[in-house]
Amino acid sequence: MNRSGDEQALDPKTTRPRSRYVDTLRAVAITRVFLHHTLWISWLAVLFPSMFVMFGLAGAMTAASLERKGPAPTVRSRLRRTLPPLWALAAVAIPLMLINGWQHDPTNPLRWQDLLYWVLPLANPPASSWGGAFTLALWYIRAYIWFVLLSPIFWWFFQRWPVKTLIAPLTGAVLLYSPLVPLPVNRVGDVMWSTASYGTAWMLGFARHTRLLDRVPIWVCAASAAVLGVVGYVWGAGQGGFPFADPIAETLWGTGFVLLALRARPTLAWLDRFPRLARLVSAFNARAITIYVWQLPVLFLTGALLQYAGVTPLTTEMKIASLLVGAPLTALAVLAVGWIEDIAARRRPALVPAVPAPRAAPTAQPVAASA
Repeated sequence: MNRSGDEQALDPKTTRPRSRYVDTLRAVAITRVFLHHTLWISWLAVLFPSMFVMFGLAGAMTAASLERKGPAPTVRSRLRRTLPPLWALAAVAIPLMLINGWQHDPTNPLRWQDLLYWVLPLANPPASSWGGAFTLALWYIRAYIWFVLLSPIFWWFFQRWPVKTLIAPLTGAVLLYSPLVPLPVNRVGDVMWSTASYGTAWMLGFARHTRLLDRVPIWVCAASAAVLGVVGYVWGAGQGGFPFADPIAETLWGTGFVLLALRARPTLAWLDRFPRLARLVSAFNARAITIYVWQLPVLFLTGALLQYAGVTPLTTEMKIASLLVGAPLTALAVLAVGWIEDIAARRRPALVPAVPAPRAAPTAQPVAASA
């Protein structure tokens, strides 16, 4: 998760090349998440559905690892790369929540056994009422962990029935949203919904890695994405309010977006003319988990500081100030603990990650598609 999609990362110990396009997609996705949590503009999630993109890229990376190393080493390596940055957040968040009265919190009482979800987030890690900002975004880590654990099974099915495996999660999401299949309102329901909702995006990552998507004409992918988007909009508009706030509408739109994004394979060679931008893209990829898990706590701290300074909440002034102050504070947090991602990825720890030169990606053999 802390490497580029398609498992095309190049470091001193390997000869696997990076994909400029995949790295850039991931950097844009992380930036959009930060901007959304800073500016709270709903259409940003429609313009670029970051979570679907990140699950799609992670699926491609996991497929490459499964093909190269097999199931058990893949699961171990994905967990090893993902969990230490979460543990670093826990080392700060849990003591602060305890100091601020978590043991006597009537709304979100402390259950010591639930702290295990900070170690291995099979469910969302718990938080006190005071410390909710530490965990608001961690559902993504929980969903990612489950995808990693289930991927050996998904991969087995995908290799045999790729098309059916691709559409199964999306079909499951529609069924779970319908009255036909009651979705439990608990931790199990959370896992079921995220797996179904983002599952087709993850499988599209499989299809990208195997180049199954490359066998589909780009116009077919574009038309399919448009159909998914239109159906999602029509469905969401019929529910009232912002159309893509509806879970099924969001799922259809995000899946269509990922279908088109992962079908494309631009070289982005023009990035070589802007070395600072290329370095920033690579740095975002090397610090992806750290940025993601720390940006909300830092932004909530930023909001508290700005209110203390007299800035009125929920105003344009507050949003702009949050962006101008929150970005450098997030960068400082990443600078302070981002090196943990280097250790997790078995790279040499560095305050500023090293950026290897990108190269063209190798060609993978497609799998045979079957209905």
